[in-house]
Amino acid sequence: MPKNPEELLKTFRSVWPPLVDRVIEPQYKTLIMDIEGEEFELALLEKVAPNISAAFLKILPLKGHLIHAAWSGEVIRQLESFELPVTKPENATYYCAPGDVCYTLGHKEFTIMYGDNNCRMPYGNVQENVFAVIKNKMRKFQEVCQLIRLTGAKDYVIRLK
Repeated sequence: MPKNPEELLKTFRSVWPPLVDRVIEPQYKTLIMDIEGEEFELALLEKVAPNISAAFLKILPLKGHLIHAAWSGEVIRQLESFELPVTKPENATYYCAPGDVCYTLGHKEFTIMYGDNNCRMPYGNVQENVFAVIKNKMRKFQEVCQLIRLTGAKDYVIRLK
């Protein structure tokens, strides 16, 4: 039976899913998300979600409408679905944190968490792929998301900084 911390972690990691990584590396690209004139910076998590990040970069600028999620709690999503050519999960979790920017494989759904959430559909939990995180103005972002919930869809665009 392993006794030292490194051996314990190695054993643990061999049987447990990998941790979700939200660390912003200095070399990561910054995206700008503009929601009707309010701009937020997103850090693209290229190291932990390389395929989703690369595919997302190819479709920029991304324009659409943000709506509030129906089943998942404090989550906004793009009204229009789109498919990224990615088939395997990357940096995947069922438990997202506020500020997580995700792509849902199979649902072709782009989502952003702004508070308490439980990613799900009517049939149960949904695994999200965290490929970016909001870098700044989280409180203002939460207010914008609450207004989406209260007033309806808002136009947005994401572009490379």
